[in-house]
Amino acid sequence: MRIYLLNTRKLRSSIIMVALLFAAAIIFAGLLRHNSAPATAPASVTPKPHAIYKIQTDEKVAALTFDISWGTKVPGPVMDILKEKQVQSTFFLSGPWTKQHPEFPRRLVADGHEIASHGNEHVNYGEHSKTWVNNDILTAQEAIKGVTGVTPSLIRTPNGNWNDMVLQTAQDLGYQVIQWSDDSLDWMKDRSPEQITGRVLDKVQPGAIILMHASDTCDRTPAALPAVIDGLRAKGYQLVTVSELLKYGPGVID
Repeated sequence: MRIYLLNTRKLRSSIIMVALLFAAAIIFAGLLRHNSAPATAPASVTPKPHAIYKIQTDEKVAALTFDISWGTKVPGPVMDILKEKQVQSTFFLSGPWTKQHPEFPRRLVADGHEIASHGNEHVNYGEHSKTWVNNDILTAQEAIKGVTGVTPSLIRTPNGNWNDMVLQTAQDLGYQVIQWSDDSLDWMKDRSPEQITGRVLDKVQPGAIILMHASDTCDRTPAALPAVIDGLRAKGYQLVTVSELLKYGPGVID
């Protein structure tokens, strides 16, 4: 008969080693399971409201835009030129002017131009309260819709003035704030038609939003406009409305 003697010290060491290996295997399996599990999708973040100055695109496309808040002498000639040149533009109209001279806004719609808002009172929105800004935008909207049948979705704030509160208020009302990347400076009294044209053509870039005016205070705009249009086309640019331009790429903040 054989007698086997157990070495308890070796047995204890073997048991500890097996236990450690088993624990390591469990930890390793857990790590594998964690790494292979699908990542949790981050919570959606609402984009911060912003003003659009131009569109990011490589295509030679630009939008001619006009602000109108006063007068009856310049709007007609501007519309005549655009019709002759077969250009559709975006017009930012003030509420009071729209109500006082409904024949012009209605012609804009008939000629296929885009109707947008320029607010009601021509003052800096950023200097007023959220309630005041909200009411001013809605007052202009009511005037524009009442005359043209169009509820605008684009707004250029008076004087191009805005802050975060203004942007948020406009967004809450369903508006996108539109600024410009190419200021013609046709509102400056010392600018000749040739200087206006030259500035637009020098500054234009793909995705540009060009600022011009059709108020009577900008009486050199009709003289400059044909050369502006012809010059842009000679550079290979297609002229579209702002809403059409927005389809070409994301808006650039500045």
